[in-house]
Amino acid sequence: MQIPNYNYHSHTKRCGHAAFINDEDYIDEYRKHGFKYIGISDHMPNTKYQLPDERSRMDIIHFNDYLKSIKKLRKKNKDINILIGLECEYSKTLGKHLCNLKDKCDYLILGEHYIDGISPINNIEYPLAYAKIVCEAMDTGLFDYIAHPDCFLKFRDTIKENTETYIKNSKKCFKMICEKAKKLDIPLEINLTFVNNVKIMNDNEYPYPHRLLFDIANEVGNKCVVGIDAHNSSMIAKYKDSFNKVLRYFPNINIIYNYNPLTYRNKQLDKKYDKFKKNIKSFEHYYLLKIIKRIPYNSNNDEIISTFNKLRKNLINSKNAIINTLLKEIDTINNSILDINDKNNMINRKKEFIKITDKRYKGQDKLLKDMIAILNKNKNNYQGQKLIKKLKEYYS
Repeated sequence: MQIPNYNYHSHTKRCGHAAFINDEDYIDEYRKHGFKYIGISDHMPNTKYQLPDERSRMDIIHFNDYLKSIKKLRKKNKDINILIGLECEYSKTLGKHLCNLKDKCDYLILGEHYIDGISPINNIEYPLAYAKIVCEAMDTGLFDYIAHPDCFLKFRDTIKENTETYIKNSKKCFKMICEKAKKLDIPLEINLTFVNNVKIMNDNEYPYPHRLLFDIANEVGNKCVVGIDAHNSSMIAKYKDSFNKVLRYFPNINIIYNYNPLTYRNKQLDKKYDKFKKNIKSFEHYYLLKIIKRIPYNSNNDEIISTFNKLRKNLINSKNAIINTLLKEIDTINNSILDINDKNNMINRKKEFIKITDKRYKGQDKLLKDMIAILNKNKNNYQGQKLIKKLKEYYS
């Protein structure tokens, strides 16, 4: 039986929730199990302004080390084709940041785990919001394939009422995603995370992959890739068993057996990316637009400036909450029975992120202070929406 000998969905210790092993150990594990084409695609770092997420992604200060490490492994391991990638969430606010990341990588995969400001918990409208953001992301040309397009279904057991509407909306979601992916020839990923896992949902199926999506993908005619989503070496070791289960689960799926994001990518996506990159504005511009949306249209100057000051206060509260959580987690680790090396590694990372959190807070706070300074400088000459327009000009 033919089995794809690639995997472009792998994570490293830098993301905070993968095994704490060296990058080279992953390469050795892939070689041991016959892989010839692999990509390392850890979770994208936040911008220099955003507060960090120690348990979900690397920080931007780790990104250069990430690039250097994989490039070094590529030179050392000539028998395996190793690519540098990232798994990313998309939002227009992050557009410039994503372009900067893409230009330093071989490929990007879209892994939309959340939508800013919208909860998937007991929300029957969430699938439609999810489809909208995923389709918008595909149209940027940023991404080479879509990781776990059905991952939001892991929340389906939280739906307490109107489950039929939720399923109906999920089908609409997948139809939108599949048709857009077909049009742009972007592969969909069959994610193996839960295939060898005992976790089963109330409908007696995996959290994902789910036949609800892949039945529609078959109808539309989508091409699919296989993604291990490796967070530890044991997931690589289970690959063949997982893949065989997928074939039994989705016998008619159209799998690309020799996928390579560099050679598969089409010129249509490159044109879209060039256009997106040319027109996208800065993080600061879109960050300001998000703030302005919170300000009632008829607000006076004092109310406008007050909104920015409240954001500064909320920011320091968020910073303190993150740091307090990290300190509590350090105490828990110290009192645990973990191996001493694991303890030290985990504690050192959390201590590092306490410092990073403070640094990121200062960066975002300075941005807000600069915006307030512009408002104060112009408040005597402009009122209400005219004052907001003046501020927008500085970040356009």
